[in-house]
Amino acid sequence: MKARVAAFALAATALSTATTARAEEPRTSSLSWLRMPGAEGCVTTQALARAVEERLGRSAFVSAAQADLSVEGSVAPRPRGYRAQITVRDAKGETLGTREIERDAATCAELTDSIALVVALMIDPDAATKPKPAPAAPPPAPPPAPIVIVREKPVIVERPAPPEKKREPWRFDGGAGLTAATGLAPTVAPGIMATALIYPPGLPVGFHGFASLFLPTEARGVGATATVDMGYLGGSLCPTLRGKRASVMACVGGHLGLLRPRAQVGSSPISESVLPLWNLLGELRLSVPLVHPIGVFLGVGGVLPLLRPSFEYRRPDATVSELHRVSVVAATADAGIGIILP
Repeated sequence: MKARVAAFALAATALSTATTARAEEPRTSSLSWLRMPGAEGCVTTQALARAVEERLGRSAFVSAAQADLSVEGSVAPRPRGYRAQITVRDAKGETLGTREIERDAATCAELTDSIALVVALMIDPDAATKPKPAPAAPPPAPPPAPIVIVREKPVIVERPAPPEKKREPWRFDGGAGLTAATGLAPTVAPGIMATALIYPPGLPVGFHGFASLFLPTEARGVGATATVDMGYLGGSLCPTLRGKRASVMACVGGHLGLLRPRAQVGSSPISESVLPLWNLLGELRLSVPLVHPIGVFLGVGGVLPLLRPSFEYRRPDATVSELHRVSVVAATADAGIGIILP
């Protein structure tokens, strides 16, 4: 009761400063009521409208397009209790008054009567002098209904599926460049190469494939000269440390290729059989992004020939001698430019 009296006194005093001109017809109002998070137990818009109209003794609320006044309010929790704020505006949107109600209440329902009283006074200042209408007599109790046992079906609550994790894409590095090999051909052999690295999603290991074709090199003996063509295909597995500025790879794989000697005119007889190459390969590679998706790559490798083919020639004294044999160990190097995706 004290809370209601205090709310009435506050509303009546404040409304004395607002406009008092009213039409002979009761003014209509629109109601906008918002319960903030944590205030879900407070009075709803429909229940508040009914409580205000009971105090006014008439229907008061219409749509905002037809209303003389607009009543806008909200209620929110405080560290202790609740706070309601109510504002009334005229049809032109000018504020006629704003009221706040704060209670250290255990439940928000304890504010309902105070809120309804303040809203009623803001709509009609004479509402405080009108007695609250007595509740209608309850209708006669209906005859007892037969007992019906209803077995409810269990409610199945479907939980939303967890958000799908973003799948890591396939990665690709590839390009073309220059290469060189020593220990396989008679001299250091320069050439060109094409290379590609593919990384499956979620694996820090790339699959490296490449093809190299070399310029002819020259082998010389006593009274004999030959040019040697060489090319090979290679593949390796490359565990990778991938970073934003560079990726470092340690690759293990091998070569399969061919050597083809060709005797120059006027030379002693030379065996021109095509010779196979089969090598083990270990290399370090570096991939550096420049401007997406362009990057550069570098590589150096050590080669262990499993086959050491050689070709022979007949010397002027009719003896047979080796013109070239693949070395026990060899080395490769390459550099180029390509694309890095993504």
